[in-house]
Amino acid sequence: MLHDHLLLSVKGQRLDGKWGSIHTTALHENTVAASALYNEIVAAEVCEALGLATEPRTVTPGRRPVMEIAGVPHELIRWTARRSDQIAACLAELEHEYVTAVDDDGESRFLPVVSERARAKLNGIAAKMTRPPKQKARPLTQLRREWKESAIRTSKVAIDIVNSLVEHARAAAAAIRARVTAVVDVALAAVDVTATVFVMNDGGRFHRRHLLAEARRHLARRGRRRRASCRAACPPARSGR
Repeated sequence: MLHDHLLLSVKGQRLDGKWGSIHTTALHENTVAASALYNEIVAAEVCEALGLATEPRTVTPGRRPVMEIAGVPHELIRWTARRSDQIAACLAELEHEYVTAVDDDGESRFLPVVSERARAKLNGIAAKMTRPPKQKARPLTQLRREWKESAIRTSKVAIDIVNSLVEHARAAAAAIRARVTAVVDVALAAVDVTATVFVMNDGGRFHRRHLLAEARRHLARRGRRRRASCRAACPPARSGR
């Protein structure tokens, strides 16, 4: 499926006009917040151009929800997740091999439970193992026609919804905007953001960058692009507090 990548340069312009290298450690630490910002901007531009809105969708229980275009049936979203399903199936097999692996003496080589760090590495291995060969480029009109035919044939979504998906999504966006106030309650937003980050992070230890990323998700859930700074909803945070 068509997708995009964001490339960030490690060079930046200082206030005095000179160019230098960005602190890569700080840049890496803020990957989550930067990703949330990029996704928010892309989604906001699409929503503003087409009259749409976004809504949260839980992909993995216990994980942060992802923002999707409101009104797009989840079955249709799952129809595009065949690659993810392949990775998940391979990951399950790798995790089983991980917890059952033994050395020459019959002792377990690893811990009986897969840690988050180990799961991340295994997920990368699963992605490489299941990666299909690159296909020959085809015209976009041909791809769109094939995608539509495949969606109608395999997604189990009604044909009329597939044929009028934009109108269906616009109706959902209108319903979201009708129930959302135009003014953000900063106090309630701060409580919601902090509570979410506290629960999602191990032991409640979070950093300002996590608050910033979650604040952007909070604003995106309101169905409209907010131009106000997220700093109002992101008070300085200290680890463990």
